[in-house]
Amino acid sequence: MNPWPELDPALMAPVTEREELRQVVRGLLEKYADHETVRAAADTPAGYSAELWRRLNAELEIGRLAVPEERGGHGYGLADLGVVLEECGAALLPEPVLASAVLGCQALAAADDPTAVADLLADALSGELVVVTSTGGDELTAEQAPDGGWTVSGARSRVLQGAAADVVVLDVTTAEGRLLLAVRAADLEITDRTTVDPTRRQADLRLASAPARVVVGPERCADVVARLGLIADAAVAAEHSGIVGELLDQVVAYVAQREQFGRAIGSFQAIKHRLADVLVDRERARSASRYALAALDEGGPDAVLAVAVAAAVAADAVVRTAHEAVQLHGGIGFTWEHRAHYYLRRALGDEGLLGASRTQRARIADLVGLPAAGAVSG
Repeated sequence: MNPWPELDPALMAPVTEREELRQVVRGLLEKYADHETVRAAADTPAGYSAELWRRLNAELEIGRLAVPEERGGHGYGLADLGVVLEECGAALLPEPVLASAVLGCQALAAADDPTAVADLLADALSGELVVVTSTGGDELTAEQAPDGGWTVSGARSRVLQGAAADVVVLDVTTAEGRLLLAVRAADLEITDRTTVDPTRRQADLRLASAPARVVVGPERCADVVARLGLIADAAVAAEHSGIVGELLDQVVAYVAQREQFGRAIGSFQAIKHRLADVLVDRERARSASRYALAALDEGGPDAVLAVAVAAAVAADAVVRTAHEAVQLHGGIGFTWEHRAHYYLRRALGDEGLLGASRTQRARIADLVGLPAAGAVSG
């Protein structure tokens, strides 16, 4: 039996509207998110630019893109949102696009009872609220109050954009089963973490009988949390493919004008070979991530495998490319403040937060029935 599903080539067909969206997003980011602006925003207490976040929501309505129309969104797919993610990755945006516009909005849109979280979802879709998610990790306890509500206690560590959050959506195991609960950040103790990547903040949360609202009940919680995990992996793969493409463009421009021995270093065969490898990485990451998002939209049986492949391929590609960018920029590339180093720090930070490619490769092996590493004896 062939464990590999048949891939539908139609999922990868070019879509004119997506390329038009790409040009709109790129134009906005070129105007308001150059490297110096990104660095300055990342160094603020908030960790991002409130003005750019407002523009992303007011002009692009990024939170609404992949949310169904009946939940207040525009009803496009994750593949369309992937265009935005590629460009945001290329610009190294510190704004909570992944944390809130993607994961937060998707979590609230999956609510069992839309009316129960209608106010939160409406404000998340407009960008008025930053809604982040934290699933898995440290165990939390929840108790049901006499009025039917819930309170949550415990701690969660390394929450993406946790310090920027107005609302946190958490999974909690209770006597009734697993629940997805929404908690106001004002009812939490939040501590910002110092990490290698200043453009993607993390925080630790502590909860002491924090009041919470049910987003998803025990019947659907496991499925919703699993889908959020797949969306996160595929979205980060899209960001990584955008980073690889941007770094390739930057390095090609640099080696074309940097001279050694009276000629541009880009004319040296050794440099050409290294850039060719980066080009291959870009194409592999781009194809895999776009297919993964399209597969999630389709909901076919290959979606889980497609996401694991995309996450593994893109994670390897972004780390390799970031290292090459530092090396090929020469001495200036090794300075902590250089743009290439910021991309390397994003690649390494994502690896620490989301898991290295070997985690995804182990998942792929399990999905296709291969033995675990070290299980083969000779």
